[in-house]
Amino acid sequence: MYQTILVPTDGSACGEKAIDHALQLAGGARSTVVFLFVMDTARNYDEGLMPEVRQKLADEGARALARARQRAADAGVEAQVKLVEGDPAEVILEDAPDFDLVVMGSHGKGLWRRLMVGSVSQSVLRRVTSPLLLVPCPRGEAS
Repeated sequence: MYQTILVPTDGSACGEKAIDHALQLAGGARSTVVFLFVMDTARNYDEGLMPEVRQKLADEGARALARARQRAADAGVEAQVKLVEGDPAEVILEDAPDFDLVVMGSHGKGLWRRLMVGSVSQSVLRRVTSPLLLVPCPRGEAS
């Protein structure tokens, strides 16, 4: 049913839960999974993103994607990885139409934090035109 699945991840425990769900779906359907890590540099451009910070984000993304790719290989699922810069919600929304399904974690942050920080999953949910599977994570497991 789902030939291609996009799985945005941020390397968190919640993102790992979304990876679990995506791999279960992909394994049964022989789908291809693309793991996406977006270096959230968009909010930092006003202050000037230091090269050390950009490198730290790139290293963090590379580690998260390597773990995801290894988990896919262990599950016998074909996987690709994509590491990009930008606003996470915007990048996900731009890529989503190219996929049959988007699977992502929802951190379950409280209302106040969502209003102050914003929520990638909430932003995607409100605007995505592709099928979306949100994997909820209890607050204690969100990090």
